[in-house]
Amino acid sequence: MTRIHIRRPAAFLALAIAAPIILGTAAASSAANAKRLPQRFTLFTANVRGKDVPMVVEAAGQINGIGTETQTDKDIPGGQTNHATLHFAGGTVRLVAPEQFDWKANLRTCSATAFGSGTFTIEGGTGAYRGATGKGTFTAHGVLIGARSKSGTCLGENAPPAANYVTVTAVGTIALRA
Repeated sequence: MTRIHIRRPAAFLALAIAAPIILGTAAASSAANAKRLPQRFTLFTANVRGKDVPMVVEAAGQINGIGTETQTDKDIPGGQTNHATLHFAGGTVRLVAPEQFDWKANLRTCSATAFGSGTFTIEGGTGAYRGATGKGTFTAHGVLIGARSKSGTCLGENAPPAANYVTVTAVGTIALRA
């Protein structure tokens, strides 16, 4: 069976991208007694003609602003584990996110859709987010348009996709040090 070749951009939060993440934060006198409140992060990523665009992160809540995301990942059975860093003007937030992610190809339309999900654990940060902790769950969705030959035949995994994007949404909590 011919499959569509996918150069997978950062899928999480990926971490990753392309994507929304929802976390909770509140400053308190220490991380141990910090109150956790809702926080929204939206992450978007895309790949056009084999080139990844940077993952963009939009945050609204205790962490507020626009940033970027970088990640490394390691394949695991049925998915991968992402080590991601969210970069904002006030500092960074680091997290680990094992995920199950799969593209479903449709060679008749030379396209694919994707769905992924998993959990994340916040492992710290820098600057204003130093000592951040938290955890939660996320989902990822993607769409891919496959490359075609000059005659219109779908090239499947013989060529990188013409374009694809991924959006991630996660819900959880984060506690920040005062």
